[in-house]
Amino acid sequence: MYFSGIQKLDNLLLVSVPRDLVDDEVIQLRRDVLQAIRQFKSQIVLLDFSQVDICDSFFGRFIYGTSQMTKLMGAKVIISGLQDAVIETMVELGMTLPDVDAVLDLDDALELTSRMFKRNGKLGGADADNEAMPDDDDKVLAK
Repeated sequence: MYFSGIQKLDNLLLVSVPRDLVDDEVIQLRRDVLQAIRQFKSQIVLLDFSQVDICDSFFGRFIYGTSQMTKLMGAKVIISGLQDAVIETMVELGMTLPDVDAVLDLDDALELTSRMFKRNGKLGGADADNEAMPDDDDKVLAK
């Protein structure tokens, strides 16, 4: 059963990806995320995969595709909670995530977004300046 775990927090979308999604639910989740970005003019999308413990090639493409689509919509992507098996599958499939901040857990992700907000004030909707995004020194987990 599909559950959309998308929450709006200021200019941030928190997407808690549930475990055991079937392919149709994965596609629906991606559509829901893109629709929410547009609806709320979100500047940061935090994709939390801490509940997901296995990854096939379809789900790996979901992670990659969703992060790329999010960037094309002008939002910054932060990925948190990738489990070891998910990371292994993505690397084996050759899926890298350039320009995406990956952190160990949700606490690290929220800390990163907090630093981004503190440094530049409240990020403003669609008119935000690209300088509000973190530089290489802000990354919590190296690629």
